[in-house]
Amino acid sequence: MFWIKRHLYYQVKRGQVTVTFVEDDKSITRSCSALNHPRTLMGNFMEIEDCFKSIAKELAPRRFLLQDPTAVVHLLESVEGGYTNVEIRAFREAAFGAGARETFVPNNKSKLSKSQILNREFTEWDGV
Repeated sequence: MFWIKRHLYYQVKRGQVTVTFVEDDKSITRSCSALNHPRTLMGNFMEIEDCFKSIAKELAPRRFLLQDPTAVVHLLESVEGGYTNVEIRAFREAAFGAGARETFVPNNKSKLSKSQILNREFTEWDGV
């Protein structure tokens, strides 16, 4: 059966998330109060998952013959001491909860290009 692949690129910063539907170059930026914790980026898992879910539903709704999207969740904010594997796993799980078929969390400092996302030309966090 022929499935159309789709990719959502989540750019997570303190206080906001920007999600781009890579194939269409459409994007949505939303503020999210759960991304304002003083010691880490993720403050409330359920709120972040709901934020991811509402944007994914708007950008890439589920339809017949359309594959659930691949999510690339890019943490663009630096935190003191770096991210723990638990925090990275929580962002990955939030994307799965939002309907992603597979999820990647790149360990890159700068934003990814469309070709880097589509060709998976990025490194992921170790041990997650």
